[in-house]
Parts: sequence; structure tokens; C-alpha cells
Amino acid sequence: MGLLDLIERKRARDKPQNSYEGQDFSYLFGRTTSGENVDEFKAMQTTAVYACVRILAEAVASLPIHIYERTENGKEKKLDHPLYFLLHDEPNPEMSSFIFRETIMSHLLIWGNAYVQIIRDKSGMVSLLLKQKASVLIRKLLLIIWQRMP
Repeated sequence: MGLLDLIERKRARDKPQNSYEGQDFSYLFGRTTSGENVDEFKAMQTTAVYACVRILAEAVASLPIHIYERTENGKEKKLDHPLYFLLHDEPNPEMSSFIFRETIMSHLLIWGNAYVQIIRDKSGMVSLLLKQKASVLIRKLLLIIWQRMP
């Protein structure tokens, strides 16, 4: 084993072979240097990723929520609007507004989307329920409009 073999082995270790298989983005960017796939769950187990997501989500959740109505003179706050209580105080019986908005922001940062279902009970009361990404199926509808020219 000569000096050239040692240099070649180091060069091969510095540039790992990329694998282009799997259902994540590894086919685009290649695998990690360790060769292990990293998904959102493994990423959240990393202290830096978890801290960044938590700081951003808490910062956005702590911002004030106001509902405005346009008037001739500009705009004015509407504290009696039906959505104000829902967004400012209690979106659903299980979550406070802060926890709700923090969770929405966390979903946005981790998965790129956040889904909220509007639920109305028999009395007409509205509540907002967060949906998990895995439980949402998005279908694109193809709508073709034909117009007959005379």
C-alpha cells in the first residue's frame, strides 16, 4: 500500500456515492454522507432542527391577531366579528389559540403545508380542527369549459 493508494482512499471517502432511489428527495440531492435517509421525524430529533422549528412557531403564534373591516375612512378593528373569538381565543375545545397557531406553523415548517378543517355542530357553532398531513388527500380536478362559438 503506497502513498497514492492512501490518497485515493481518502478521496473516495470524501465523495460518497449518491443513491438515486427512494420516495424522498434523495433522488434530487443525493443521500446524506452517512448513507441514512433523513425524513421529517428524524430531522425533528436533531436538536438544531427542533429548536429552529420551535422558535419560529412560537414567534408566529405569539403575534397578535386582529380582524379588520374596511370602511370609507380606511379600516377598523372588529372585536365582535364571529371569527375573532375563534382565532383569538379558542379555535376548538382542546386547544388554545396559541397552541393552535404554533401547531399550524410547525406543520408548515416541517411538511410545507398545514390543513385545518372547519367543523360546525348542530347548533351552528364553528370550531377549527387541525388535520395531520397523512390524513389529507389532495385531488386536482380537471375542469374543461367548452364554449360554442356561433
